[in-house]
Amino acid sequence: MTRIAFFLPVIFLFGCGGSTAVDPRSYDLGLAPPSAVLPPARIASVRAVAPFDSIDMHYRLAYRDAAELGVFANSRWAASPPEMLRKQMLRASGDRAGRCVVDVEIQEFSQVFSARDASEARVEMRAWVRGGGARGWSLSEPNAGADAAAGAAAFARAANRAVGELGAWIGEQPHCR
Repeated sequence: MTRIAFFLPVIFLFGCGGSTAVDPRSYDLGLAPPSAVLPPARIASVRAVAPFDSIDMHYRLAYRDAAELGVFANSRWAASPPEMLRKQMLRASGDRAGRCVVDVEIQEFSQVFSARDASEARVEMRAWVRGGGARGWSLSEPNAGADAAAGAAAFARAANRAVGELGAWIGEQPHCR
């Protein structure tokens, strides 16, 4: 009986030691500044609808079921998509505050797979100028690859495009001139 009591913990220790845990990788939108320039505006809020308000990296297997939303197991965002997009907007504006106040809502931020090895980064957002108009965008950045790392690079390109389109729209708003 004492042998069993001695060997039981040893067996458990060896059984647990065989697996190696994979450290999660964190991604953001990179170091490159946005190529777009936002006109002077105050970015009041950038928020996202659930579940895109977390650091989870989401994907959809459209070739199987586009309504099913998954999360990459060993990859995550360094910050939530609204925080990353806000940072890009502030970088593009040069922190210049303008007369108009802009609110942005991210409605989709997922890597959509059309096949096992083919995906696109999809960003859908809506923006409001307080006291003015509103507009929505749906952007797809192709060639997002087959994994989270390639998807993160595609999201950086999509965010750059989103900032550019937002800037062009803000520049057209009478409240912002």
